[in-house]
Formats: sequence, C-alpha cells, structure tokens
Amino acid sequence: MRGAQSGGLLLLLALGCSPRNTPRDSGPRHSVAAPVDAGSMVVRVDPEPDAGAPPAPSPRPVAGRLTLVQITGAATLDSSLRLSGRDADAGVGAAAVGQSIMPGDSLLVSGPGGVTLAVQPGGRITLHGNSVAEAAGHDGAVLVLSLGAATIEVPALTADAVRVDTPAGRVIVSAGGCTVAVADDGSTFVAAAGEGVTVWPSPPAPPARATRLTPAQIAALRQQTPEHPVLLDVEIRELDAVLRPVASRALRSGERVLFSPLGAVAPTPRPLAAARDESAAVATLQRWAEARRPNVVAIGVLSRAGAADVADINAALIRLRASGAALAEETRGRIASQLSLALGRLAARSRRGRDLAVRGGDVTALVQMARFEALRDEARALQTP
Repeated sequence: MRGAQSGGLLLLLALGCSPRNTPRDSGPRHSVAAPVDAGSMVVRVDPEPDAGAPPAPSPRPVAGRLTLVQITGAATLDSSLRLSGRDADAGVGAAAVGQSIMPGDSLLVSGPGGVTLAVQPGGRITLHGNSVAEAAGHDGAVLVLSLGAATIEVPALTADAVRVDTPAGRVIVSAGGCTVAVADDGSTFVAAAGEGVTVWPSPPAPPARATRLTPAQIAALRQQTPEHPVLLDVEIRELDAVLRPVASRALRSGERVLFSPLGAVAPTPRPLAAARDESAAVATLQRWAEARRPNVVAIGVLSRAGAADVADINAALIRLRASGAALAEETRGRIASQLSLALGRLAARSRRGRDLAVRGGDVTALVQMARFEALRDEARALQTP
C-alpha cells in the first residue's frame, strides 16, 4: 500500500499537480485542466475578496469577469487550484448559475448540454458537452480550452475582445462569433462567423534569429548591478536568448481552419468543412473532439511543444526581470505579449497532457511542462504593479 501511495505521489509531482485547497465534498475528483495588440490584450478575471486570508497578489487592474449564466445538463466546477488563496468554499462540486469563475478554476461539462459564461465587459462563451476549460491564471486571456467545443459571441462595439487559449494558440474575437474545438490530441479547429476573429498560432519550431542588446542597453544593465559584473555578463548572454515571433492571422467571415497541436495549419477533415447549419456543425465538432487519438503519440507532441513554450517563457521572464529601464516601452509590451501567448499555450498543452496521462503510457516527457504553475506565478508577480 505504501509503495502504491509513493508511486501516485511521484506521478502527481511529475505532472505538476499542486492542490491548493480542500475539496468541499468527498466525491470523486475529475481530472480536468487545465503588429501585437498589447494595448488591449489583457483581460482580468476579478477574484472575490477573502476575508479570512491575507490579501493575495491581484492581477493587473483591468476589467473582466466570468460568470455562469446558464447550465444545461451536468457541469462540475473544480476550484481546488484557485489562485486567489484560501477559500472555505473551494473544492470540487456541481456548478451553479450565478457563480463567478476565478483564475485557476476548472469547468467540466459532462454529456449533452452546455454551460454559458458571461464575460465582462461584454461577450459570452458557451462550452458544449464533454468539454474541459479553466479560467486563465495568466494575463492576456480569459479562458483556456483544453478539450471540446465552445462558441464565442461578442457584440459589436464591445469595449474589449474575448481571448481564449488553446493548445495550438490564442483565438481573439473582437466582434461577431466564432466556434472553437480542441481535439483529444490538442488539434484546434476554428470557424469564424464574422470579420472580428483573429488567431495567434504557435510560432515556428526552429529558433528565429536572436534579439541582440544594443550597447546602450548593456551599459544601462551594468549601471543597475555594478556589484555583480560576472553574473551580469551571464545575464547579458541569456538576454540574447531567442524569443520566437508569433504571427497573427485574421480570419474571413465563414473561414474554417484546423491547426495541429504545434500550431501549424493542417488539412480540414471533410465533415468539419461540410457542416453548414450551426447546430449540425456543433454536433459534428463534438464528435470530432471526443474521438480518442493514440495518447502516447499525443503526449510526445504536446511535451515537445510545451518544452518550446517553457523556453519562450524563460527568455521573456529573463528579459523583463533583468533589463528594467533598458527596454523601450514598445519592446517591453511586445515581450509581455509573447510571454502571455506562451503561457496560454503551455496552460492548454499541460492540461491536455495531464488528462492524456490518465489513460497511461510513458508520461516522463510531461516533466518538461511540470513547471507551468511556477512560471505562471512568477509572471504574475513580475507584472503586478
């Protein structure tokens, strides 16, 4: 018995799981996850105050909130990994209309039906049956969809766009509608129903050219930390680490595109391309997303992509932490955007990989993504004023 418990603990550590609260019931816990528009990209999910705990660091002060407004069928809310600190009501239980979804909270929609979330200041996200999503714990997105189909609706003239992260990249809806579906292996399908849909697919796998520091930036760094010249030389070399560029792509109304788990455009299956009626299209997407793929292959692909995300995140954190005033405002905004995009992809890939690992296979590759929560928390602390 003791050996089995030790093995389970090691697996949890390898997959980066770190429960933060006590479940509110004793029922079975579901395995659920988990030019740049830097001026308007940040959407915060406001945490509610916790009177019984010391104040926790809050996200950046901009509008944004997720609220459950409609539930059809069964839905489970897992708030045991909530970022806002201790909460007497945190744990695993049935979702209820009127609940606010906090950063780190996960939603599992079981069977037929769906869950509709209101996104402030405007917009709605409907998670269809057998989907897994969580409120984003990183700046720049409001939701992470790691499995299943979702419909995003944003009225015209809404103050801010709705941003959803997937294993293949970020989907941004500033006006109109969009259907997004994430398959068992992390492949992501996007169908635009309006002209206000943009996708930020993953960057190319090969490293791009390094970003070089100018002599003025190096001099500014040396003035900031003159007592550690050797360490500073190492930091300067690390600051030249590659930050892979990410290209956005605006979708035409009615356009449909499929991205591989690595973010590359893939051939769209005929059933997905042929479905025109909205209800029929959603049903087709659900069947496509629910179909099981070879999990060992999927874990390998996701872990390879996740390792590249970790490298991007580390490069961005190093530059933001060490450069200080040496970075121009525009450059700092670009790096912060790249950091946000990499965190979003890693969140979705890490959650999808953890859920695939439940089915077995060699999960040692997932250790590369196990640092996600620590990297996310470091980014939050670094970006909080």
